[in-house]
Amino acid sequence: MAATQDPRRSALAIIDMQNAFLDPDVGFRFAPAALDIVDPINALARRFREVGAPVVWVQTTSRPSPADWPSLRHLLGEEAMDFRTGVLAEGSHGHALWHGMQAAAQDDVVLKYRYSAMVEPDGGLQLLLEERGITSLHIAGTQTNICCEATARDAMMLGLDTVLVADCLAAATPELHRASLVSFGSAFGRVIDSAEIFRP
Repeated sequence: MAATQDPRRSALAIIDMQNAFLDPDVGFRFAPAALDIVDPINALARRFREVGAPVVWVQTTSRPSPADWPSLRHLLGEEAMDFRTGVLAEGSHGHALWHGMQAAAQDDVVLKYRYSAMVEPDGGLQLLLEERGITSLHIAGTQTNICCEATARDAMMLGLDTVLVADCLAAATPELHRASLVSFGSAFGRVIDSAEIFRP
């Protein structure tokens, strides 16, 4: 990790590397490019563990109540929202991490119920980071322009030095991925490749 970063105060959040987004048979927001970042994310997570920095797996999760998240239900429509609710229910195939992800026993897991993992009423990712004394957050996962960027923006506005790890992120299309990185880098935080994180 770069000399300017204290690994004890840095963390890696891996967003939504779940079957719902990586398994084409699930049929919900499949992002083909996410399959290409499985190995880079696993390698990055190993490096974070090696320097004693926490790795957090963040999983999108649905609540069964039709009254939950009415704005998204209005946007998607009843049928699509009900399908999403089933696909991302805790314990479902869609909710589980993709089989290629190499989570370790010491890693943390955070469930999120909105695009951003930083807005959960019970504290969610924000509380975990505060308890660990984390001041620098690196974000990897899918999809770049939705949950990853939403989490990163909120983390920055809550005072964290926030980094999007470009080669460990994926969106539904390359255009959406690039546009998200440009937008975030213009005013919210740094956009770097994973090799730069551990450069002396």
